[in-house]
Amino acid sequence: MKNENQSSIEDNSVVKPKIPRAGIIYGDTVYWITIVSAFIVLAGSVLTFVTTDNYIDPAYLLSAIWEGKTVDEIWQGAVGQTPDGHWYLSEISTGNGLTAFGIAVGVFSVTPAIIGSAYALFKDQEYFFAGVAFLAAVITIMAMVI
Repeated sequence: MKNENQSSIEDNSVVKPKIPRAGIIYGDTVYWITIVSAFIVLAGSVLTFVTTDNYIDPAYLLSAIWEGKTVDEIWQGAVGQTPDGHWYLSEISTGNGLTAFGIAVGVFSVTPAIIGSAYALFKDQEYFFAGVAFLAAVITIMAMVI
């Protein structure tokens, strides 16, 4: 004997909720940029271990991590000081720089996603949420720049 839920599922008469356009834009943007960033990180990781031209020697980095050194101690031992800001941009031709750049691209994926969502919310006349999304994008950009 079937109950009401089983028969409606089998008859395909269940109405699925419509996914908001802003959510689709956000999700697709983060998804695809994260996929691209994963390939960049993979390429950087391979480059780190197959070349000798690195910003940080991978053997030192791994041994320092296993020894339990702090981030500042590792940077001090590797390059003499903790670098400021986006150090990887000047070292992007090295495996370490490319790996860090890929991670940064993945983190940055939220910014175009939020902006796209804000635009979709604005077009859907959801002005409050569009404004909040735009404000979140500005805060995210400022956090990355400063």
